[in-house]
Amino acid sequence: MQPGQAPVSFGAKHRLSVFAIATLVGFSAFAALDLGAANAITLGASDLVTGYFDWLLTGTVSVVLLLAIALAFHPLASRRIGHDDDQPEFNRWSWFAMLFSAGLASGLVYWGTAEPVTHFGGNPFLDTGAAQPAAAATTSITVTVFHWGLHGWGLYAIAGLAIGISAYRHDRPLTFSAALAPLLGDRLVHGFAGRTIDLLALYGTIFGVATTIGLAVGSMNATLGPLTGIPFGLQTQIAIVLLVCSLGVLSVLSGVANGIRRLSELNVWLSLGLMVAVLAIGPTMRVVSMLPATTADYVLNVIPMGFWIAQEPAAHEWQAAWTVFYWGWWLAWTPFVGMFIARISRGRTIREFLLGVLIVPVIVVLLWMTVFGGTALQQEMATAGAVSAAVADDYSQGLVALIDNLAMPSLHTALLAVVAFLLFTWLITSLDSATLVICHILHLDHLGSMKILWGFILGGVTCTLMLIGGISALQAASIIIGLPMAVLMLMMSASAFLLVTRPPDARSG
Repeated sequence: MQPGQAPVSFGAKHRLSVFAIATLVGFSAFAALDLGAANAITLGASDLVTGYFDWLLTGTVSVVLLLAIALAFHPLASRRIGHDDDQPEFNRWSWFAMLFSAGLASGLVYWGTAEPVTHFGGNPFLDTGAAQPAAAATTSITVTVFHWGLHGWGLYAIAGLAIGISAYRHDRPLTFSAALAPLLGDRLVHGFAGRTIDLLALYGTIFGVATTIGLAVGSMNATLGPLTGIPFGLQTQIAIVLLVCSLGVLSVLSGVANGIRRLSELNVWLSLGLMVAVLAIGPTMRVVSMLPATTADYVLNVIPMGFWIAQEPAAHEWQAAWTVFYWGWWLAWTPFVGMFIARISRGRTIREFLLGVLIVPVIVVLLWMTVFGGTALQQEMATAGAVSAAVADDYSQGLVALIDNLAMPSLHTALLAVVAFLLFTWLITSLDSATLVICHILHLDHLGSMKILWGFILGGVTCTLMLIGGISALQAASIIIGLPMAVLMLMMSASAFLLVTRPPDARSG
């Protein structure tokens, strides 16, 4: 039996799958009957989490990051994720491309302009009484990189490491629960506790990816409008979701080595091309000059910012709306991305895996946020409201405003087309990767029919959240599921520590 494969073909009648489908259909049905009540319950639960458990989410994410850094330099980190003679299935370029597309996806396009511009208008780390515009711009980008940088990737690294070692060195299934065997023991993992853990991992994947898709289709709608004339609105965005689901299902049916890998590599090239184009057309030298200050500011403050808990009401409201939302979103994505990068990382050494997952994406985030955020902030400082007015209307309009302000009519349409296509392919890779992971969780990855079913369930949940309350409901869903995921990640951290520090010939459980 190969790691990641179930010993029995459970089929569609597998109880975990049936229960998961029933709860998700029930949630969607309740929302359809009373959108107002569903929205009130969702936002109320989110407020409870941010009001009473913000410290848990914040502390968990920071502790996990410190553990990932420590394990990267452990003496036993030279061992492979797998057996000693295992070699990587994918070369470094393909591995990074899939890691990049699964872990960052379309969020960079959606938030890369909107978030720095929003923080420029005010954030708790900005000394509004003394800060000059240039210093305020640096702080705004630093806060954005903080939300997209090491802390989130630390979650992915620890989850992927524990799942990968458990599956490929100890021959367990490629599931979230199996990676906890060193901590809980095989008996609990194979019983009700293990099924509950996998169910939470499934819900995290569903609601985390639904949040990403729901936010990204707004950006896609915004970029397609000037190109095609289609209206900007909820109906158009739901139609986009359904189209993305259909293509995502086709991609996942073609397999990791074909559809997912090729789309991921295409995404990376398009992203690099778009970033270089914006840098070249915009105020190049002013934006480039922002990179050293932003990098230094982030490196010096990343750990203190991670442990910061707001005390003043206004700062607490900001932290709940931004940092706590992000940590819930990252935690919700962790089962999905952790399992996916474990699936593509067999044969790499523990040190290479951890440093690669932590460092390479953060470099990309620094470059991306500085180029797009820096360009938007330069436009904003030159003309007040140049970008912030569009962002205030809808976050998804931020990048469109930036491109409009570049004043290059000959390239305007081409840039919008690249953004739209990039969002489209990124959404497809997010959905196909998530569908593959969901089927692994349920031991149904060998059934094409289940990949089709779960691909469309994922799309259905996305549409439900969009109908309930738009961006607020999408954000609330991630915060709610992030709470139990924080507890699971603390357990996963303990399991990862045991798996890495145990002598090579030891067996867990």
